[in-house]
Amino acid sequence: MRKGNKKYRINGEDGPTSVFILKNTKKRTLKQRFHKIKYNRKKKRIEKMITSESHHSMEEVLAFAVNECGLVELDRDSVEVTEEYKQLRASFILQYKPELLGEYAKRSPLESEEPEAVMEYLGKCKEQLQRAMAVPKELFDIDMHKYIKEYSDINERLNVVIETKYGYIGGGAGGDKAVKDLNELMIRLHKYYGVTQEDIDNQTERYKNLIRTLCR
Repeated sequence: MRKGNKKYRINGEDGPTSVFILKNTKKRTLKQRFHKIKYNRKKKRIEKMITSESHHSMEEVLAFAVNECGLVELDRDSVEVTEEYKQLRASFILQYKPELLGEYAKRSPLESEEPEAVMEYLGKCKEQLQRAMAVPKELFDIDMHKYIKEYSDINERLNVVIETKYGYIGGGAGGDKAVKDLNELMIRLHKYYGVTQEDIDNQTERYKNLIRTLCR
């Protein structure tokens, strides 16, 4: 997730070299500790409110995105969608099937924040991603759909990516209006997707994603 220069992404990455380094977590500032406490309190309230009364399939979520949210699906053969598909498929391989990468399945952690070490780490990340992209579709594939909403009068745009096999819902936006609308869209889509009682009992990734989205 990135916010700056009026760009914002949710549940996604900006590219193969996007790296977030979290070190010395015990040295949080007073403001950071306050926000963490506030987040945990909100999370507990939301967890008590979650029920399995309303949940839908990913196919229903696709229809909901168009019919109820007013999104327009892009041509799946377009350059924009094809490139994002490659990135997302590769990231899913790293997450769900790293064994397909053989010796590149694991990556050594970043041990130093020195520029040389960071550049070397980024190089390994990029190489690992390229290896993932080279995995044949016959061994691993995804079902990705990309939707957009454009604001021609203010030259802004938001996009939503939905992947049906792994239940992924994410997106990005450029511009203040688009960012605000994207946040609201993420809540609507995740709430509509909902959770089953099994998700609640086992605290699955579907359940965790719903909690994270509602906690924003």
